[in-house]
Amino acid sequence: MTDVQIVRGELQPWTDHNPTGGATLLALLDDLLPPRAERTLVVGPHTTEVIELAAARSAAVSVLVRSVSDAQEIRAAVPAEHVTVITGALDGLVLAEPAPFDVVVAADGLDRVLGADSDPLNWPQRAAELWKVAAPEALAVVGVANEFALTGLYDRRPVDARHGDDEWRPLHDDPDRPTSPAQVRDALGADRLYAAYAAAGAVHTLLDVDAAAATRPGRPGARLAVDGLSATAGTMPLLAPVDDGSDAAARAGLLAAVAPGWLAIRGSGGPTHTAYSEGGLFADLDGAEWAVNVSGDGKRVPDTENVETLLFRLAAAEDVPGFRAFAARLGAWADDESVILLDDLFPADAGFVRGFTEVKSTSTTAELLAAAYHRLGDRLLRAHRRHPWPAWMTESDDLVSTWLSMSGVEATPEILKRGRELADQLAEPTPDEPDLRTILADAEEAQVRATDLAGKVFALQRTLRFRDQSLRTREQQIRKTRDDLRGLRRSPAMRLHEITNKVAKIRNPRKFAGAIKRRIRRS
Repeated sequence: MTDVQIVRGELQPWTDHNPTGGATLLALLDDLLPPRAERTLVVGPHTTEVIELAAARSAAVSVLVRSVSDAQEIRAAVPAEHVTVITGALDGLVLAEPAPFDVVVAADGLDRVLGADSDPLNWPQRAAELWKVAAPEALAVVGVANEFALTGLYDRRPVDARHGDDEWRPLHDDPDRPTSPAQVRDALGADRLYAAYAAAGAVHTLLDVDAAAATRPGRPGARLAVDGLSATAGTMPLLAPVDDGSDAAARAGLLAAVAPGWLAIRGSGGPTHTAYSEGGLFADLDGAEWAVNVSGDGKRVPDTENVETLLFRLAAAEDVPGFRAFAARLGAWADDESVILLDDLFPADAGFVRGFTEVKSTSTTAELLAAAYHRLGDRLLRAHRRHPWPAWMTESDDLVSTWLSMSGVEATPEILKRGRELADQLAEPTPDEPDLRTILADAEEAQVRATDLAGKVFALQRTLRFRDQSLRTREQQIRKTRDDLRGLRRSPAMRLHEITNKVAKIRNPRKFAGAIKRRIRRS
């Protein structure tokens, strides 16, 4: 079909920005959707790739979006005849009484499915409308936004400024809206539930809520969740970094409860993995280990705390001997196979195992260790963590040099420079706006530094005044000595000395006396 069907509730002119999609969501749907379904419904704004995947797995696909212009763009991008594009609201589709759908994909959630003509349905009523068009045993994928999300709690914008007039979302003071994993399971009858982390519509990470609740700070599951939270918070003005809050939530077993949202799966479908993330990563938690697969390469990662967490703990306890022993162990293990990321490196037996990320490099082992320690220092200082090293070490490369020496590496200027370059390449993207707590901490640190510098300037000024006074005294002494010297030169004794000096130079007195007599006669 090449036209767009219309049901009640269409919006024009209008567009829903940031449709839901991304490689992570596609990977989950690719595992989940049946090889061939009879009728599939895609509800809400989704990317073209999601629609094309659904079309490849179904004999007939209906796509419901409320924006007329969005529907026309989808129709132009997906001209397949078995794909029907419908513009209107969800309650308008229910009034049209379509045949039940075997598969329902509403990964964008139920917040952008109503139009101007729709009744003010709360969240349970919108979910009930969705089930009216689904078959009793249908496979459904439904996204749910979390009002208790850590990114929402740390968002420094007032509530009325978080969603603009161009979003047309229901009010978020719905008392019946599910706001916890347990409530979502009960409301949707979900068989599987993922914590979803998305940035501008693109799903970054999906983590099974049970695995998220069981993980603890520094473990692989927590790393996946923190990476997802960081991606979500990347374009958001925050009150504080999400890392601290995520660590506290992980300790309490609430990491799944503070996710930006959830992705609920109801009904039977293909087997899925425990976690999906960027770069083609998927992983399964198998007891005390994670079976990790990145772009076809599989390995086992222990479910333990990473090296960075352990080193931070030793630094906070000011346990320098323990830190030195751990650094020596790390130096004995290190190789030049790939970049060493301490927050993605996990102790295993006598050595270590790299985690989810492997970045190949042609640098030497010493340079890779220097990069790892530069990155560790950056993250240590940026988070304002406790540590036993003085400021003069942290303000230069002396701290990294000390850590390298603990690992048995001589820190030459060339190694430090190359390590700094590698660390800068591996640094996390800078947020559009720094969080408020970091701004205040940096301002306080700048104030302390300004006070210290003012004291140094005062000391230098006082030293300069003392030296200026000393120079003036010396100048007066020199002038007095010069005056005394001039007076001495004009004295009779000095004149007699000059005459005596000249007389002493006469070699032939008789000849000199004759010359004087001749001059006297002439005169």
